Amino acid sequence: MTRYRLLAVDLDGTLLGPDSKLTPRTRRAMERAIQEYAVAVVIATGRRFHSARPIARDAGLTTPLVTHNGALVKDIETAAVHHYQPLDVTVARELLAIGKAFGADTIALDDPEGDGRILTDGVSERNTALRYYLEINRQYVHQVDDLRVFVQEPVTQVMFCGPCAAMQSLAQVLERDMATEARLLVTTYPHNDMTILDLMHPSCSKATGIAYVASQLGIAREEILAVGDNYNDLDMLRYAGRGILMGNAEPELKAMGFELTAPNTEDGVAQVIETYIFGQPTSLPSE
Repeated sequence: MTRYRLLAVDLDGTLLGPDSKLTPRTRRAMERAIQEYAVAVVIATGRRFHSARPIARDAGLTTPLVTHNGALVKDIETAAVHHYQPLDVTVARELLAIGKAFGADTIALDDPEGDGRILTDGVSERNTALRYYLEINRQYVHQVDDLRVFVQEPVTQVMFCGPCAAMQSLAQVLERDMATEARLLVTTYPHNDMTILDLMHPSCSKATGIAYVASQLGIAREEILAVGDNYNDLDMLRYAGRGILMGNAEPELKAMGFELTAPNTEDGVAQVIETYIFGQPTSLPSE
């Protein structure tokens, strides 16, 4: 059996349960993987650094944290920037113009060296999910009159958020008009009728972030075990020596042929660790 030296794992819908917490079984499995098997556990998330850092610290991780879908890799303890791929300012402003013409609720994120600013020029009343996000992160929110005018430097990402159908239509426009200038990463939550469109540097993904960390640790691609549940995890799952999809993933993702583990309500990540790192005969789902 391949000895996996790095476990790359998504947060929401994967490592965390529906209550956004680590279960005792998953925590024990991670601790044992780190302490007894010398596995580097690396979180790769679409979240901002400031949002993901407390979870990584609570889990006892010391490896660099891959945030913003791979655009920003920072040190968990010192917050030093290890790797950064910003979005070109001209491209960012063009994306903001497309979003404005589409009527999409939009934010831009910058300040990679600090806590990370969330830039907004307003959110519609109907977009309760994005309004809630801005409210719980209000100390990082910077209100501006017009994002297209305010953005004069490269940004970490541009993000559109809204109902699934509307975001799907916008995604088609972005893929048609901006495919070579920006990388579109989609995260969808059909049960909440919410889709997030992240626009990043064109070569950016969770895979590039994980590849950077692995190279710094002297770990080969085939020694990487990755687990995720959503569309923005696909590059990472394909890059890893073994990529495993959560059982709570959408049917369209399950149809892609990835190996499956149990859902996050049944300690899917713990089962992966027990099977492929500890060598225990845990029975993973076949479909």
